[in-house]
Amino acid sequence: MKPISKTRRSIFTAIALMFLASFVVTGCREPGPAEEAGREVDETIEEARDAMEDFGEEAEEAMEEIENDD
Repeated sequence: MKPISKTRRSIFTAIALMFLASFVVTGCREPGPAEEAGREVDETIEEARDAMEDFGEEAEEAMEEIENDD
């Protein structure tokens, strides 16, 4: 068996890397189900955080009203 020259090996490596890069680029264009689920979880957590902040502000206002009534 004849050994592969360095030039041919470099060309083969470059072609293989370009082929792999094309898969990576095209594979990341559309989000998959896991990414969609992750976004939904993030949105739910953000909504819960906002609701807790609103609740805290309302509770603080209610406490101030109680203190002012005394």
